[in-house]
Amino acid sequence: MQHHQSLNADIREFLRGAFSGSAAHFERYVAEQVRCWGFPEFNPECRHEYQGFFNLLMDVFADANWSIEQLLTSDSEALVTFSVQGVHHEEFMGLPATGCLLTMRARLLLRVKAGQISESWMYGKSIQLITSKSKCFELQPSAEARAIVSSPLTSLCHSHRSHASR
Repeated sequence: MQHHQSLNADIREFLRGAFSGSAAHFERYVAEQVRCWGFPEFNPECRHEYQGFFNLLMDVFADANWSIEQLLTSDSEALVTFSVQGVHHEEFMGLPATGCLLTMRARLLLRVKAGQISESWMYGKSIQLITSKSKCFELQPSAEARAIVSSPLTSLCHSHRSHASR
């Protein structure tokens, strides 16, 4: 149980640093060679590129606010549902900059070895754009895209959601 709490705290601290642009957080929490799948724009292959992805998010979302909506951990994995919201400042996922409010929500499945993130899957991505006239446009993932990653934590997450809806 203690290890789960430690990993939970480490992932929270890593994301806090990642969304603030702290290179030290990437050195501390991400392996030099990290394997990534499902990221919008590109799939990072090393610590530097992984940091580059978070820097891209901060460029896209001016005045960004981010939050962890759910965080589940095991001995070597973390499942994070997070969102980032801000002014759509640069092109993202094929959508030219609009200057409107943009929200991205996604899940990250992180595999941790020797205390560092070694693998990262991003899935269940959705974006929502609210125009200056308060019109809302949403891009939701397909059912297939929501179910592509299999892990004990993703099973737990789906089971938790089905129990909560009863």
